[in-house]
Amino acid sequence: MKTVKINFFVSCLFIFFLISCNKQQEEKTPPIVNQPEMEIDLLALQAKNKLGKDTVVNISNDPVYHKTKKYHAVNALLLLKNEIDLSKVDIKNTLIVFECIDGYKPEMSLQLFLNAKPYLAFKDVDAPKGSNWEKIIKNGNEMNADPFYLVYTSVSPDDQEYKWPYNVIKFRLQSKNKNSEALQPKDDEKAMKGFALFQKQCITCHAINGIGGEMGPELNYPKSVTEYWKETELVNYIVNPASFRHKVKMPTLGITKQESQQIVEYLKYMSDHKKVNSN
Repeated sequence: MKTVKINFFVSCLFIFFLISCNKQQEEKTPPIVNQPEMEIDLLALQAKNKLGKDTVVNISNDPVYHKTKKYHAVNALLLLKNEIDLSKVDIKNTLIVFECIDGYKPEMSLQLFLNAKPYLAFKDVDAPKGSNWEKIIKNGNEMNADPFYLVYTSVSPDDQEYKWPYNVIKFRLQSKNKNSEALQPKDDEKAMKGFALFQKQCITCHAINGIGGEMGPELNYPKSVTEYWKETELVNYIVNPASFRHKVKMPTLGITKQESQQIVEYLKYMSDHKKVNSN
């Protein structure tokens, strides 16, 4: 009986010791604070001469100009780390959003961005005299990359996970779950397929309930696009915008008619879920 009491006492001491150690470890390790809405104003940094050290980078297969290009640029990774304390950011669950002048808002995993070699180009070495950029011709429209163009020296331009936006003015960190929680049709399996496609193909240019890009029109508020477009026409337009409009800004996405129909089903679902959000 005495032996049993001793063993019980020793067991209690051991458990107490483990709890104490774990508590001390928790006190020593500061909690990670997610800061999903931190923003970097690139034009403001440029005005203060705080972008970083100028360097020249070579891009062997530029996806915008479709040829070898050379740029004056700054290290985008160092810029980000100088402006944001990443030790306080939940990197795995955070997106980096690139805000452009025209309202285009492409996004990618922050972790992916940190593992790449991104540069923020501010001048085209081969630009005509008196200009910072060679002209970009896209769908018959002429434009340039001013003020900044995000490029990579170690990424394939065919890898769609990496974004190469030009006309960039801001970097913003955002929780991966922010858009999903607000726009996901959790109670409709059919609409979920369209939601996944919308997230991948559309949200960088179009907003729903104020969430998303501003390059193209808002698609749900105050009236859903499904309320004033014929469904068959809308499906065909998403597949091939150029067959409807000359010099259309919307690109051909390379999706099937079935996938376009799924996107429209999602838009129809959201037409019954209007809610104003500020992004």
